[in-house]
Amino acid sequence: MDFRGQPFAFDSPSAAVAGLMAHLNGRGELRSTESVDLADVSGRILASDVHADRDSPAFDYSAMDGYAVRAAHVHAAAASGSVTIPVEVESRIGKPPPVLRQGSSAPIAARIATGAPVPVEVDSVIRREDVAEHRATTSGGVDAITVSADVAARVAPGDHIRRRAENARAGARVLRAGQVLSAAAVGSLAAAGVVSPRVYSRLRVAVIATGDELVDPSKPPELYQIRDSNGPAVRAALASQAWVEVRSVTRADDEEEVSGALRLACKDSDAVIITGGVSVGHRDPVRSAVERAGAEIVFHGLPQRPGKPMLGAVIGPGTGSAVQAMPVFGLPGNPVSALVTCTRIVLPVLAACAGAARTPPCFLPQQLELINADGRTLDLWWHRLARHVVDAAGVPTLELIDARGSGDVVAAGMCDGFVEIPPRSTHRSVSFYAWPGNR
Repeated sequence: MDFRGQPFAFDSPSAAVAGLMAHLNGRGELRSTESVDLADVSGRILASDVHADRDSPAFDYSAMDGYAVRAAHVHAAAASGSVTIPVEVESRIGKPPPVLRQGSSAPIAARIATGAPVPVEVDSVIRREDVAEHRATTSGGVDAITVSADVAARVAPGDHIRRRAENARAGARVLRAGQVLSAAAVGSLAAAGVVSPRVYSRLRVAVIATGDELVDPSKPPELYQIRDSNGPAVRAALASQAWVEVRSVTRADDEEEVSGALRLACKDSDAVIITGGVSVGHRDPVRSAVERAGAEIVFHGLPQRPGKPMLGAVIGPGTGSAVQAMPVFGLPGNPVSALVTCTRIVLPVLAACAGAARTPPCFLPQQLELINADGRTLDLWWHRLARHVVDAAGVPTLELIDARGSGDVVAAGMCDGFVEIPPRSTHRSVSFYAWPGNR
């Protein structure tokens, strides 16, 4: 198989992503950084490791509501049956642990809440639901608890206690540079007292839409014109990522206009995406314009449908007006092709350029079952529109959408993403990629 009479440079979309990343290796380390307030950092890419400023947890605490006891004392007292244990003190959340009476082997207990510190005199917590409480008639508190012989026999040192530093010791690395900051990672920042973390500056991306037939979506098209959907769709895909800044979205029709727009984009952007004009027609100007800019063509054409004519290139540092190595993507003009290739190939590569140490989870596929697999195959990697279906048991599956080709933007808007089917595969279990913003 080939494209424009030349063998494909890569045998799969995944290989194309890896190949482009290899050409751009180390880009993230060269990026500038900035401090961002904790409230605004979600989705950004961490630029430096974060270390715990104290032990986590900082003290021994109870993992359950219940009663803190010394296991050996309970075992001894319950040797011949159930045991009633006086409750002498209470340990409260956010307060120092109370001190229990010592010098006797008779069991005593401290009432304790989840998260409260464990007194040093005890070594186990019995869950509240495993005891019988005896309430005081005056204060309404608990004077004593009765523990059955069976429960007492199961009490062991360490039960329901979270030990100091079991999560991490002071100074330990808790977040790595290059990590896309999820809600959980933001929680880790807060727990470490990092309120203005250093993150990589947003990746500046320029979008250039080509096509004589396109008009602005705000204008009524003539009969043989169409509204530009690629520009807004690609912009929306990029804007779904907090580490991206869409620098500009411009229109260009012929090779001179594309060359001029590309030259301007290279001056103040870190990546350029061009939609349309990458096929083999006599009015497809993108490859020539990219080559005129001094770019190295990494691939032009991939064994996939839709998106076979896709182009990936790298403009080296100092070439033309580029300050540092930057990727240039040429996406097919059909709306579904542009969306699929932007989701499947462009965004993972841009994440690496932006400083991500590994592909963000939102760009990785889910492995799900097709409920209406039709047995059709191609000799290419086939991207077919699909939507989620959740059955009566709550199990997520996928349903193929009846789409009318790579120009069917209506079907694309009514689905949740696409499946990627390997060449000649008839498996019902497939890789599903959600549209950006759907996760």
